[in-house]
Amino acid sequence: MLRTTTGVLSRLTINETKTTGSAFALEFVRWRRKPRWLPVAKSKLFRVPERKQQNADEKAELMRLHNNYKLQMRSLRQYLREEVLRLNVTTTADHIVLTPEQEEAEFQRCMQENEAWNQKIAVERNERLQRELEEKAVEIRQRLEAARIREEERLERADEVVRREIELSKSFITRDKLDTAIEQALANPVDYNFSLDLKGNIYRGRNTVPGGKGTPTLGGANEIEVQQTLKASN
Repeated sequence: MLRTTTGVLSRLTINETKTTGSAFALEFVRWRRKPRWLPVAKSKLFRVPERKQQNADEKAELMRLHNNYKLQMRSLRQYLREEVLRLNVTTTADHIVLTPEQEEAEFQRCMQENEAWNQKIAVERNERLQRELEEKAVEIRQRLEAARIREEERLERADEVVRREIELSKSFITRDKLDTAIEQALANPVDYNFSLDLKGNIYRGRNTVPGGKGTPTLGGANEIEVQQTLKASN
């Protein structure tokens, strides 16, 4: 008993050493049923299985279905065999009957038919290319016209800007008009300052007082007037 236990321990140690190694790994397989190479068990060596008794009606029906299946398969195989033989005989006969002159005539006929097809396809291709060329030309003309219109609009906008700048340049202060502009500004001072009271009345001027010069006649300030004054001051 001690010797057997020692052997089991030694085998476990060897298996653990093998499975923990990095060079390879063992995979243990447990057969769910007996392997094929093992013989019949002694307890079942001379056992003869009992043959089950089949119902007579069921057996007759199965036999009928089996015979029908066999008959249909034989008919199908015979039909396919005859069909293959017929095709082989027909193909061989065609090759045998045709003479070199007939083969040349058949070849010329095929060439003429192919040439007719090529000509028809060439005509259709030329019509399609001509149609595509016309469509492309129409598209190019439309694009050129659109580009011309855009260029005219751009030039019109540029001319409008130039005309506006020319109109504005008339009021520019040049070196020759500098003294006159200074004298006019000193003679006509403009005061953009104003104040508001709690009622919204506007008092224009830096030194305007209520009841004096610049006092509004309306009870409230005009919104449009206030906006214009703010824009002018900016």
